[in-house]
Amino acid sequence: IGNIPEFYAGSQDWNVYSERLEQFFLVNNIPDDKRSALLISVIGNDSYKTLRDLCQPALPKDKSFEELCELLKKQYGPQVSVFRERNKFYTAKQYDYEGVSAWYARIKTLSVDCKFGDNLEAILLDRFISGLRNPAILDRLCEEDETLTLTKAVELAVNKESSVMDGPSYGRYNSNWKSPNQWQNRRGNRGRGGRRGGNRGGCFGGFGDPSPVDHAGSEHGDN
Repeated sequence: IGNIPEFYAGSQDWNVYSERLEQFFLVNNIPDDKRSALLISVIGNDSYKTLRDLCQPALPKDKSFEELCELLKKQYGPQVSVFRERNKFYTAKQYDYEGVSAWYARIKTLSVDCKFGDNLEAILLDRFISGLRNPAILDRLCEEDETLTLTKAVELAVNKESSVMDGPSYGRYNSNWKSPNQWQNRRGNRGRGGRRGGNRGGCFGGFGDPSPVDHAGSEHGDN
């Protein structure tokens, strides 16, 4: 079922390629004793020459599939700084215009190369809660005790977000609400022309960046 293209070191990520290869083996019921041979046949001529050098004095055919994958990973896998990735993870905060579900998906992506191991869920839970911008959602989750799970926290946050969005004070339903692109352009204009006074409206008002909601009076002058 399906097919696996050759691996070309200059244009492909080995980690992504090996994940696809594993799934190909799974769906086609490729036995373990044939996986090395199949791998050797699909890695491309230049990559095979490199692999052959890495296996010296043995030949690639004499190595197990796992051993070959480890050699290829060290040779072609991207070099990742764990602590740099963790710094990105720990300093991440929910954007003004980012929904709860999108925020959760983003920190999960940021955690991929952090190597948190068995502590991943607990660390994700802490980062998810502490990075929330909406005080109403944050307060709701802080009402829970330490037995709160990550799945439950996301569920509660999504439900609370829905109820807040239905309220009259939520920025998205305010007539002055700006889209993410408009908001970014507006922030850029403030940086060039100096920050003008205004009332921080909306439910994100007290948390760091200005709210996307500005009252008409602050933009155009009070009458």
